Amino acid sequence: MNTTRSTQIRAIDLTTLTDKQLENYLNNCERYGETEHARAIVSHMFSRGIANGTHFRVLEGNQDSVRSAMQQFKKIASEVTDNQRTAYTEAGGFKIGRAKGDPDKKWIDTYCAIKTSAMNAVFVCYVKMPGDEPEFELQVDDTRVRSYNANQLDSALKEWRAIAARA
Repeated sequence: MNTTRSTQIRAIDLTTLTDKQLENYLNNCERYGETEHARAIVSHMFSRGIANGTHFRVLEGNQDSVRSAMQQFKKIASEVTDNQRTAYTEAGGFKIGRAKGDPDKKWIDTYCAIKTSAMNAVFVCYVKMPGDEPEFELQVDDTRVRSYNANQLDSALKEWRAIAARA
C-alpha cells in the first residue's frame, strides 16, 4: 500500500464533500483496498441518508452477511413442529416502527424464533448502526441467555439445536 496515498485519504474531512464526491471517494478507497476508510465513508453516507445496499457491501455486518449467518438457525426453527412464531424475519421490533432518533432503534434486527407450549426462544442479530459489529443473542422466555460474536456462531448453533430439540 502506498503510505502517501493512505495519509492523504485520512486527511480528508468527509463533512466537506458533496454526495457525488463521497461516492467517488468511496469507489477510490475500494479500488485501492482502503477498506477501513471505505467503511467510514459508508457510515458517513448513512448519516446523510444517501447510502444504499450497494454501498453497505463494504461493511462486515450488513444485511447480506447477517442473512447468510442466520440461514442455519432459520432452517432449524422452520423444522420445529407446531412452531407458533415466525421462524425467520429481517424486520424485528427494534428496526421497524421506531423513529430514526429512538436510541433503541437498530439498523439490523433479524431473528429466528421458536415458540411452543414448552418455551419461547429467539436467536437474534442486532447491528445498531452501519459499521458496527453484529451482536448475536440467545433469548429464552424473554430472558437473555447468552451473547455471541460472529466467531462464536458454531457454539450458538449447537445451543439453538438443543433448544429446538426440547421445543
